[in-house]
Amino acid sequence: MPRLADLPMADSRTAAYTILRDAGPVIRSWRGSRMITSSEAAEYALKHPELFSSKRAFDIVGSPLAMVPIAFDPPEHTRYRRVLQPFFSPRGTAAWRPMMRALAGELIDGFAGRGECDLVADLAVPLPAQVFLTLFGLPLEDRDRLIAWKEALVNSFGAQGPERPSERAAAMGAELYEYLVGHIARRRETGGTDDLLGRLLADTSDEGLSDSELLGLAFLFVLAGLETVTSALSTAFATLAAQPALRRQIAADPAAVPGAVEELLRVDGPVVFVPRIATRDVELAGELIPAGSYVMVAIAAASRDPAEHPDPDTIDFGRRERHLAFGGGPHRCLGSHLARMEMRVALEEWHRRIPEYELAPGVTPRVTWPAGLVGIDSLPLVFRPPAPQPADHVP
Repeated sequence: MPRLADLPMADSRTAAYTILRDAGPVIRSWRGSRMITSSEAAEYALKHPELFSSKRAFDIVGSPLAMVPIAFDPPEHTRYRRVLQPFFSPRGTAAWRPMMRALAGELIDGFAGRGECDLVADLAVPLPAQVFLTLFGLPLEDRDRLIAWKEALVNSFGAQGPERPSERAAAMGAELYEYLVGHIARRRETGGTDDLLGRLLADTSDEGLSDSELLGLAFLFVLAGLETVTSALSTAFATLAAQPALRRQIAADPAAVPGAVEELLRVDGPVVFVPRIATRDVELAGELIPAGSYVMVAIAAASRDPAEHPDPDTIDFGRRERHLAFGGGPHRCLGSHLARMEMRVALEEWHRRIPEYELAPGVTPRVTWPAGLVGIDSLPLVFRPPAPQPADHVP
């Protein structure tokens, strides 16, 4: 297996994923881990948790307790999905759209008149962070603390194998854990069901989540809910800013946004791989994966597999092809509909106000690598400030 740290990810995911796919559908590292790169093999692994387990695969993140639901396999995982699915289905997430749209519009209006912004700092970071805070009833003034915890933990997530979390990751995980313990305890006392956490706390049925399970869910959402959408927006806007024809499709026809979101995620999604542990010896794509092996399912490379996607490196908003940016099988991302909605709203509200924009002079976007997720730390954009809107006439 090519050394992951040496891949040209920072400048070209296209080149990096080609290198991985050319190495074979299942490749072995010198440390004994395996990486799955083809779409067919990746889908097989993701659909068979009895062979490729999520248990212990996320220990390196530094969470003091198992994250719900990704660190569990069926049947425990099935119960969690059954409890949580109503909140994260397309119908369940639709209730949050007005809040999300108002927030995105407010953020964009705050900098649109300047004619320039840092897309990451001004929109991609605060939008998903404030959506998460609202869903869990957390104080908006705690946003920066949560972002700092998130960045320390996500950046500790390595790609080389099942290592123990670093001392810093463990310490930051403990701080976040104590913060969430206090918040859930206070919410149990004060009640209220207007947000997601309140509704979960109010569930007193036999299948309702315990405090420790709610902590595991909240811990996961701090990491996944704050970082994945931020990273996805950063690379999406970098692509659109560099390719006028693509952004003009969205500006001319908002109905193109859903297809654009799917294609931008397929080509340059934030998650490079998802980890698994082989439960027993498995032969996959002609390669033996021994029991206990750490397995990286390279969903980003698989989403550009030419066997599944003709001309896979070309961006085409009309593809309508399945991809693995949100994983697959029973562990397919629980928050995928919420993430899609955040991206759609951000693209719609931006292009309604700012149809023409480009990278600031001298800017060459580069993602941070190696890292747990693919994202751009800073993306300066320039544009013509929108024309002032006439005030409503009052008779």
